[in-house]
Amino acid sequence: MMKTKNGAVIGFDLGGTQMRCALVEGCAVKSRIFRCSTQRDRPPADIIGDMISLIRTAEKETGQEKVSIGVGVPTSITDGCLDPCENLPTMPNYPLAKELSQRLDRPVFLENDAACFALGEYALLDDSAQSTLLGFTLGTSIGLGIIINGKLFKGARGQAGEIWRSPVSIVDCENGDFTQNGRSVDACLAGRFLGTLYEKFSGREISGAQLHEKAIQNDPAALQCFTEYGRRLGALLCQSVNMLDPHAIVLGGSVSSDYAFFAPEFSKFPVLSGIHIYKTKAPDTSALLGAAWSVKN
Repeated sequence: MMKTKNGAVIGFDLGGTQMRCALVEGCAVKSRIFRCSTQRDRPPADIIGDMISLIRTAEKETGQEKVSIGVGVPTSITDGCLDPCENLPTMPNYPLAKELSQRLDRPVFLENDAACFALGEYALLDDSAQSTLLGFTLGTSIGLGIIINGKLFKGARGQAGEIWRSPVSIVDCENGDFTQNGRSVDACLAGRFLGTLYEKFSGREISGAQLHEKAIQNDPAALQCFTEYGRRLGALLCQSVNMLDPHAIVLGGSVSSDYAFFAPEFSKFPVLSGIHIYKTKAPDTSALLGAAWSVKN
């Protein structure tokens, strides 16, 4: 990690729904979390303007200036530019690192947000023996960060973990028929998909927050949604375990707050037995810690 004299950096999480930043030292967030809505359909200049405003507010409030910045983004990165993604639809191939670095006059480093989440979770592990960790982000989209032998694994082209675009076929659990062919993992597991499931099971549209409340109230359609979600996610976890054989899997993102409703389905997959699967204990800070860790020497 690149450090200033006191070791402080700014960790920034740019998501499709909101953006957040905080001052980070070592493995701890040392300030409050500054945040605002991303409004992802806006021009890049407007999004960049809000990012800079948040950073300057954080610096003013903490008394830290000109510290290096690590930014987690909801896509892969090629030569400092954002690869096209649905979460930032106006910023395909946008040179985000260069623009921020020039306007803030300091080094800025980019990393995939799921990779940041995995890095942050690994930094918080109590058991150093769990050196291979998979971090899944379940939110506006779905992502995967891979830690192998204590180091972030990005693959030959920096694309490792970009599972959201992988094609899948969904099989009906009751009759074994294919119900959805040629769709992506994102289309079948992203948080917004839960609303589609609820409409299918109940005939009514609903928000994610409402779905959570209905599940707490034992609404049959809501519980059915999470059962199906757990079945699909469990199948994806099985594929990941078969390929990467991790010590542990941690789940983050907004949908992870509903872990108790969908996780029971994991017990139906023998491949997952013996794998420590758990919900993040630091939902607000792990991605920021990982973004800060991504700042390079």
